[in-house]
Amino acid sequence: MMKAYLALLQASELFKSIDAADLETMLSCLGADIKDVKRHEVILLAGDTPTRVGMALSGQLHIYREDYDGNRSLLAAVTPGGLFAEALCCAGVSESPVTVAADIDSSVMLMSFSRILHTCPSACSHHAKLIENMLGIIANKNLMLQGRLEIVSLKSVRAKVLRFLESFVAKQGMDISIPFNRDEMAEYLCVERSALSHELMRMKRDGLIGYRKNRFYLARRDSVENGI
Repeated sequence: MMKAYLALLQASELFKSIDAADLETMLSCLGADIKDVKRHEVILLAGDTPTRVGMALSGQLHIYREDYDGNRSLLAAVTPGGLFAEALCCAGVSESPVTVAADIDSSVMLMSFSRILHTCPSACSHHAKLIENMLGIIANKNLMLQGRLEIVSLKSVRAKVLRFLESFVAKQGMDISIPFNRDEMAEYLCVERSALSHELMRMKRDGLIGYRKNRFYLARRDSVENGI
């Protein structure tokens, strides 16, 4: 079953620059285990102790936090090749502050963080590269979280939408596919669903964006300040 995902694994940030021949041996060393999960099935529950790093192989996962009143805040979506719980494992937290669940039917691969962090007895070069890749991923995740804090701190819905969409431009260009439907997008941006829909229509009318479902086109890269 693992062989079906080798191309995806090689293309992922975690296994970047690691040869296919080494990768199969490495997965065994890491205790990698593939699990199929149904829609809404929980993979990591808030309050549990995270010990394994997960990678989405197919489908899509959501990472969210719930407050004491049961209000949910969507923090991130994990698409194929993306990781989850790596920062929690690295920080050594005893209780996860977030829940990770399948947004749709998905497949995930779980790996021992301890085996990732500590080199095997032979101290093979490809394991050193794995550790280097993991450190880069954690650093980039930290920058992404800072970016989200900047987005939700903006005052207007338009400014939040523009900054959010522009965060995809570096990888996707001006024709963007986002991992959220409208309810999820509103939840991620911390705005009301109706306010988001109204502002999207205004932005389309003003020629800033075009959209259909979860696909958006940025007509021009106006600064957020000009969009407020």
